[in-house]
Amino acid sequence: MKHIILLFECLGCLLMGCSDPSYHLTVSMYGNGSLPGDTVYLYRFNEQTMQFEKGDSAMLNDQQQVCFTGKYTGPEYVSVGVRKKATSKFFMLDTTEVFAYNVLLYEEPNFFNPSGYKFTKKYMIVEGGRESAILDYYQGMERLTLIPHRQENNEAFKRNVIMDMLVKFPNSRAMLMILNGARNRFSMDRLEEALGLFNAPELVEHPLYKDLVTYRETMMKTAVGQVVPDFSLPSKNGKEVAISSFRGKYVLLDFWASWCGPCIGEMPNVHKAYDLLHDEAFEVVSISTDRKEADWRNALKEKQMEHFVNLRDTKDVLHEVFNREAIPFILLLDPQGRIVAKELRGENIYKVAVESMNK
Repeated sequence: MKHIILLFECLGCLLMGCSDPSYHLTVSMYGNGSLPGDTVYLYRFNEQTMQFEKGDSAMLNDQQQVCFTGKYTGPEYVSVGVRKKATSKFFMLDTTEVFAYNVLLYEEPNFFNPSGYKFTKKYMIVEGGRESAILDYYQGMERLTLIPHRQENNEAFKRNVIMDMLVKFPNSRAMLMILNGARNRFSMDRLEEALGLFNAPELVEHPLYKDLVTYRETMMKTAVGQVVPDFSLPSKNGKEVAISSFRGKYVLLDFWASWCGPCIGEMPNVHKAYDLLHDEAFEVVSISTDRKEADWRNALKEKQMEHFVNLRDTKDVLHEVFNREAIPFILLLDPQGRIVAKELRGENIYKVAVESMNK
């Protein structure tokens, strides 16, 4: 009988050892924006869609806490959100016991944050494993950019912090996500160097890593000095116009939208470039990313843009060709279709064109 009992005990231990361990994520939420009874969601990063997707939910208790549990299969990116209020920055579920302490604040609503509620990364603390510690370290280094003498060299400082941390914390999932989010800060050579610091197979095969490789390859095709890939878009009369049809002229490509304040703010400089140079084989090709055709057409009249070549980005050229999401995005092309300059803003919109054409 003793042998039978011992056998069952051994089998039980074996089964427990074979099963995946469970994780316990305890989230504490404070601040004048969080209240007992609020619904808190756990968002998990879907590696197929490359998006955070809403998963489990729980109600904030009287101690301002919720607890999420499930099978722990390895480090993953997660965030939390309060229904109709705000969603936190991502953090790492990288061990079986993780504690996240968040402050949810309220301020006056605005266009970018209509609810007025926000999580403050400054006060977010995550107690977990190695990846959580790396994230905390990075956020601490980021706060150094608030020091006055750092502000002038903010972007360079952040780039250097990321590169130093990639060396200090090799093959970190947290650093892979940070690098992906900060990729616009890097030159393509520097980004290649950063990617070369990852060598763990599970990270080199990770969708975020592959996305960075694709991003770099696309950006190399549209780097300064390269001939812009040809594309065609519909004009006001519906006729498709190919960008290659402007060979022999300098071309200012202006990606904009009627709802984009900074885009509208650059219009006087775009008009000035046209007025100064149009008689000298120079063209402004204005490409709207407006979803509604009526908004586009109304803006053309209101902003007196009808003398430009006006196209509408119905094929997501901004993203597919230039791997770009943000606008305004203004480029100068030479008569051979080579990219002379990118990210033109302010007086450079016409000054760079004038200098290039006078060489």
